[in-house]
Amino acid sequence: MSIISRRGALIAGLGGLTVLAGAGAAYGLVEEDVLPGRYRLAQHLGRCGSMPPLPRIRPGTVEQAEFRTPGGGTARVLLGYPGAVTKGLPVVVMLHGSDGDARTPFDTYGVHYHLADAVRRGVAPFAVAAIDDWAGPGWRPSPVTTRSLLPFLRHRGLATTRIGLLGWSIGGRGALLLAAERGPARVAAVAAASPALSGADVTALARTLGAVPASLTCGRDDAFATPAKNLLARLRAARRAEVTGGIHPGCHDAAFRRRMLPAQIEFLGRHLSRA
Repeated sequence: MSIISRRGALIAGLGGLTVLAGAGAAYGLVEEDVLPGRYRLAQHLGRCGSMPPLPRIRPGTVEQAEFRTPGGGTARVLLGYPGAVTKGLPVVVMLHGSDGDARTPFDTYGVHYHLADAVRRGVAPFAVAAIDDWAGPGWRPSPVTTRSLLPFLRHRGLATTRIGLLGWSIGGRGALLLAAERGPARVAAVAAASPALSGADVTALARTLGAVPASLTCGRDDAFATPAKNLLARLRAARRAEVTGGIHPGCHDAAFRRRMLPAQIEFLGRHLSRA
């Protein structure tokens, strides 16, 4: 059996400390998003949270329809209602994320369950509408959303003079951009969860969105937490309209967004009731 010298043991010990120190430094860099993998680390540590169950309630009615677009094509729209009443309701337009479609708000987030549950709890009723491929170049809201979808919804008997907007991830960014573009005269309130914002988006939205009531939430372990936090701070400092939400435990995933949905529906319903 070989004998390890004192000097060798000391060198080995220092090497171990170096490895530990390096691991600690790497952990810190991952935490600060300098190194990739923060989301995977958060999952491993159990910080993302699980998908919450849907409310134990009969969901609202969901209908699928199509409307004509200016180019002569058609677009799919899914309409959700809190109950039997389908006419005269204000409406929230929902913008899906980059890998979603018109069904995502219903199939992934169960918005029709949450809508029915909110109305049972006393939230003013409203309808929801989602379309496929809402985005144009640069993931900005396409004119189809306002020029074609809103007239279609009005023809279906919904109130579209002032609408609500709700979006997730890149759809959250789209909802905020559309709210800023149309302003408080056309948008009663906007809600965005995990919005995929850039620093340039924050600068522009801080200047143009302030008069529209906004609910903005993002997960603490979401790569977009910093721009979301910065936008919240700047909108609150402007004090031009109600701003709610915050940075909460969670990640850039559907579980976080479903956890945020009940509060966002209550927020939208409260402002739409004044529209």
